[in-house]
Amino acid sequence: MADKLTVPAAEKPAVYVEPIAVRPAEAARLLGISRPKIYELIARDDFKGRFKLDGCTLISVEALKEWVRAQCGTGGAV
Repeated sequence: MADKLTVPAAEKPAVYVEPIAVRPAEAARLLGISRPKIYELIARDDFKGRFKLDGCTLISVEALKEWVRAQCGTGGAV
């Protein structure tokens, strides 16, 4: 009977799951901008990815990516 292959815990591959929403501080870090600037961004009419959950502001990562892509398409005009 063959032995089962076991992988020690230290050698198990890490699994990364991309979040679907982040808090403003994390969104600011992802963009490399300040926290006050991210609040300016999410208050804009052309940014649709902000929502509240139990009083906590969250930002859709996909909406953030889409907004960045749109800015690139307009030559970065903000």
